Amino acid sequence: MARVTVPTARPAPPGGPAPLSAGAGVALLAGAGVLWGGAGAAGRMLAGVGSLSSVQVAAARALIGGVGLLLAGLALRRPWLSGRRARRHVGVMAALTVAYQGCYFAAIAAGSLSLATLVALGSSPVFVTVIEAVRHRRLSGVGSLILAGALAGLALLIGPGAGGAGPGLGASPLAVVAPALGAGLAFALITLVNADPVPGCDHLPATGLAFVLGGGVLAGAAVAVGAPAVTWSPPLAGWLLVLGLVCTAAPYGLYFTGLPSASAALGALFSMLEPLFATLIAVVAFGERLTPLGWAGAGLLLGAVAVAAVRGPEDPAGPAGVEPV
Repeated sequence: MARVTVPTARPAPPGGPAPLSAGAGVALLAGAGVLWGGAGAAGRMLAGVGSLSSVQVAAARALIGGVGLLLAGLALRRPWLSGRRARRHVGVMAALTVAYQGCYFAAIAAGSLSLATLVALGSSPVFVTVIEAVRHRRLSGVGSLILAGALAGLALLIGPGAGGAGPGLGASPLAVVAPALGAGLAFALITLVNADPVPGCDHLPATGLAFVLGGGVLAGAAVAVGAPAVTWSPPLAGWLLVLGLVCTAAPYGLYFTGLPSASAALGALFSMLEPLFATLIAVVAFGERLTPLGWAGAGLLLGAVAVAAVRGPEDPAGPAGVEPV
């Protein structure tokens, strides 16, 4: 569950590792996209084996993933945060982490993993496009077409009888779509917050600290609302590690290592592996299914995001590339 940047690719941060070859960078980006795509399924399994609420699952992902990223930063000797601006940036990112992770896992808990992931990640570029168009008071022709395609795709996914169906779907697709749209908006705000590199703010420690702070807030919220007590078991511990380390800390490490060696377009396109892989898991492992209208909507939505990613941020009112959360 994640950061988004505009533009997608950035130079290696000061003190960071030297860029790899283009082929190695592409392989790392692909690995990151696939591992991120398993986060929703791992969260659902964790909730099932531990009878956890969506807030508890979100807190677990943020806390364990954040600790893993902080340890990776220490092991790689990445520079720590320096300056008031870097600390303020981490605070804002922590607040948006609470919003994104909380809404995303609430959408999954409502029923459909595939619908939740497609709407959350697919709606984010739409929100970015609208916000940027309002800020710059104009919208390019290509941006308008991308926005129209994404909105049409969302409409097909949300429409009666078109969204994800099967054993995992709740009574109404809107119960999934509403929090998923909240996650998409948080995702879009993270995009805008990260529009430019922040001095003294290396990716690994900054993301790790933001996750830990956000996870602490989510854990406190879970206690405040009377979330069920956690009963520890080997399966619970296993899924905690899968969600926090395999589907969060590890892909972030792969992404940040491979991104300096790849183009912005490649970085954004490989981020598309997350919703695609999540949908595949939902269909194969959980028996979810999309109707033909639903698949058409998914295709329109992902196609609009892919075009936005390749097009990049050249137009100040155009949509931005995405980096998975």
